This record gives sequence, C-alpha cells and structure tokens, in this order.
Amino acid sequence: MSKQFPNTTLATMTLVTALRELAGQLGARAQGAPSEERASRARRLRVHIDELLLPRAVDLDSPLLVVLLGSTGSGKSSLLNTVAGRAISPSGVLRPTTRVATGLVHPDDAERDLFPALRAEGKIHLRPSEGALPGLVVVDAPDFDSVEEDNRIMARRLLEIADLIVFVTTATRYADEVPWNVLGRARERGVPMITVINRLPSDPEDREAVVADYERLLAEGGMASSGVYGSLEIVEVLEGAVDETIDGLDRQAITALSKILDRLRENDEERREVARRGLRAALSGLPDAVGQIAVEMEEEAEEARALLDFARDQYQAQQARVLAHIDRGTFLRSEILKQWQEFVGTNQVVRLVSEGIGKVAATVRSLFDPGPPAPATEVKAAAFEDLVALVVSHADVAASASASHWAGRPFGSEALAENPSLWGSHPQLGEQGEDDLERWAASISREVRTLGEQRRGWAKAASIGVNAIGTSAILAVFASTGGLTGAEAGIAAVTALVNQALLEALFGEANVADMIDRARNRLDELIGETMARDRSRFESALGVDPGAAARAAAMAELAAEAAESLP
Repeated sequence: MSKQFPNTTLATMTLVTALRELAGQLGARAQGAPSEERASRARRLRVHIDELLLPRAVDLDSPLLVVLLGSTGSGKSSLLNTVAGRAISPSGVLRPTTRVATGLVHPDDAERDLFPALRAEGKIHLRPSEGALPGLVVVDAPDFDSVEEDNRIMARRLLEIADLIVFVTTATRYADEVPWNVLGRARERGVPMITVINRLPSDPEDREAVVADYERLLAEGGMASSGVYGSLEIVEVLEGAVDETIDGLDRQAITALSKILDRLRENDEERREVARRGLRAALSGLPDAVGQIAVEMEEEAEEARALLDFARDQYQAQQARVLAHIDRGTFLRSEILKQWQEFVGTNQVVRLVSEGIGKVAATVRSLFDPGPPAPATEVKAAAFEDLVALVVSHADVAASASASHWAGRPFGSEALAENPSLWGSHPQLGEQGEDDLERWAASISREVRTLGEQRRGWAKAASIGVNAIGTSAILAVFASTGGLTGAEAGIAAVTALVNQALLEALFGEANVADMIDRARNRLDELIGETMARDRSRFESALGVDPGAAARAAAMAELAAEAAESLP
C-alpha cells in the first residue's frame, strides 16, 4: 500500500542532500562543542533530522508516528491498550510504569525498517497487532515528568519525531507546569495535537469548568488551533470509564479519538497531508534551531580567534627577542668564541688579512696546515646547542604566557585541561631545532663550495678548510657588533670582526655580504617556522572551524527552501 516519495523530484533530492549534510555537521558539532549543554543541543537536532526529517523526506507515505505523551499516572498505557483492543502495555500504581516505549504497529507496517536508531538502542518495543491501524504507529512514551532522567529524555526524543501528539492528562493535572513546558515545544515544532482529558468529574458543570479552563490555557499558550483539522480536538473521558478486561479505558469513551485515527487510516491523502504538514513545520523551524547553534559557534570562533591572536602575539614577541640576541651575539658562551678566536686570530690570519687578497692563494694552505686541526665541528655543535637552548627558552616563555591567559577563559581552560603540555614548549622542539640548524649549516657549506669554485687559483687550497670556513660563516651570522663599538662590543664583536676579515680575504667583501645576508634571512625564517610550529599546538587544541557556523546555517536555509517546493 505504500508509495515511495518520488526520489527523482529535484526538491526531494535537494532536501535530502541538505539534510544529510546538515546532520553530518551537527554530528561534528556535538563531538567538538566546548560544553555538554551545547553538545546536547546539537545531538538533539541531529536526532530530529535522522529520525524524523530524513525518513519523512524520503518517504512521505511511511506510517505516521502517533505519540501518547503525558505525566506519570495520566493513563497513557490504558489508552494504548484501548486502541489495541487488548493489554499490550502495563498500567498500574507502580510509577513510572512505562520504562521502554511501546509501539502498536500493524503487521503490514511492521515489515518496514521503522525507528532503526531507537530499536538498535533498545529504546522502543514494537508490538505488531491485527487490531492496530494500518498507516499509523501509536507509541506509549515514558512519562515526561518521570523521576528517572532516561525516561524524560526518551519522552522528549519521541516528541521531536512525532507526526501527531496525543496529550494525555487528567482533570487534576492538566494545569501542571511540566506538561506545558513540553507542549510549548510541540507548538514550536508545529506538530498537530489531540488532547485526552482523563478522569473528568461526572457533574456536567464541573466537567465544563475543567474543559473551559484547559481551553483558556491553550489559547494563552498559542495552541488553540494546533489540532489535526484546525482547532484543537479535546477528548473527554469520565471518571470510572474503564475496561478492566484489557487494562484500558472504555472504548466508547474515546470515540472522538477513534474517529480521527480511523479517518487518517482510511484516507491516504489526509494522512499524507498530516505528514507533509509536520515535515514543513519542522523544516520551517530548522533555520532558527540551527541559527541558535550557529550563533554559539560564531561566539566560540570569535573567542578562539582572540585566544589564538594572544598566543600569536606572545610567540612573535619572543621570536623578536631571539633575533635580537642573534644580532648581538650575546647568546653564545664566551668560551666558544674564545676557542674559535684563538684559531682564526693566529698571526698567519692577521698577516693574510694585512697583506691583502693577492696573497690568499699562496698562504691559505698554510693557514690550516700548522698545528692542530680547526675545532670546526666542536665549535659549531656548541653554537647550535646555545641557539637551540635560546629558542626553546623563549618558546617556553611564549607558551607559559599564552596558557596563563587561556586559563582564565572557559574555552581556553578546557583546551588546557585536555592538553596540559601547552604550559611549556613541545618536548621535541629542541631536537627538531637541531635538525633544522644542521640543514641550514649544510646550505652554508654548499655556498662556500660554490664561491670557492668561482675563485681560480685558491679553490683547491680553500677546499681543505671548507668545514672551518663554513663554521666561520655561521659564527659571522651569529656574532656581530649589533651597532656596538669598542669595549662595549666585547668578545662577540671581536670574533665577528676577525671572522668577517677572514671571509672577505677569501671571497671578497661583496660576496661575503651577500652570503651572510642570505644565511641570516634563512635563519630568521627557520626560527619563525620553529616558533609557528610550536604555536600551532594551541590552534590544534582549540579545534575550531571558523567556517562551520556559516555552512550549517546555509544548509538549514537550503532545507527550508527545498521544503517549500515539496509536492
């Protein structure tokens, strides 16, 4: 009897695609939300899409879900037994009686894949019965005011996917606050509702007073026209109208309800129209529901940007301090500089420089032949060790300052709780820095060889000391006067001057200036990359997608627009 909703319809294809995309985004949001409250909001909306909107969009002729909602002891189970014509849902004095939702379904409809998520979770038990109404699944929901939280959650979950609500209350409970909070959500959804007022007094005047007061509350709550056929239908059940043989109500007492359900069962178009109405109403509220989440996501993205901006400023400030130390050469241990100065500051080097470049070819070999070999490897390693220690110490300062700032803000404090290592630099930062410096040193050695090949007459001799010359170039980058003169410059400046003189004697002033500039620029970039790499841990800790809110809002708008084109 079922006719599949035409999947080839452009409106349907657009709607289903938009809903699936939106469901995926909400799932990601639920995983990454900074609080359980916000994660729960995204999960509820995804359930609403997965369990109502998508199935209904795909198949408008699938059975209507009629949910019996009410307070503890209102008589929902008794009503379900009455609709079934037999006892299938226990009622009684034990509260809450309904602990798992029970669904009455016709055998023809039971063959469908109904409520797969709820059934997989064991949250609903479908009871096939020949007495059930084809095209309708009537579900006895747990009490929405249950003392057990799981029951309350399940009742509201069923409210979110219902095509038709039967609100079951009593003459003494209809004005309670909790039911009206739930009915308010039904009004927001635009789902049609029928009311069953149970245990009304037999006195006509008293009964009329109760019904009139309930109608007043409906009007004040904006629900006077939320019935299946326009105005809200109210079914009046008198006190004592029970059928003990089925643990239910007297069937004559719910004649008005039975007529509505029978009419939906017998008329495919009316049933389809109820489904279409519920789908459109639910979709019309989707942009606002997603909009609320999108606003939260935008707020979080803005907060995240502020936190990341702070971390960026801290790392940039510390990077500038590292570069300033390099400019002055003050980070190098004096014993390293003295050791190298003792080597390059020999009488041969001084004589080489004073006699001019013309003597280079004849004397460069003698520069390295006498005495012990140049301590290039040891000096370079010690210099790299000092620079790495400098970078790590300043990265520690940046990380600590950033973490301290984040700790005072909810979004940041949660990220810190999950990533305590953010209070300092990355444990592998020093090791990575050493590897980077070795690659940088190798690039300088390649330049030294290239320059040597371009200088005829001394290249062979110079090649003997390429490692030493490369170390000299490295120290020339690390140690400069930085604008200081005389005694103020200290050993760093003296070493820089001697290095500079040696390199210029070998390669020429212009070549040396260009080589040192290139090496320094690469070093600056390397240190910037190192700081950025350490700072990226803060970005990963927040895990905020700045475009997610806009995409979610766009998908919701698309779904609502597609709904207007549904046949």
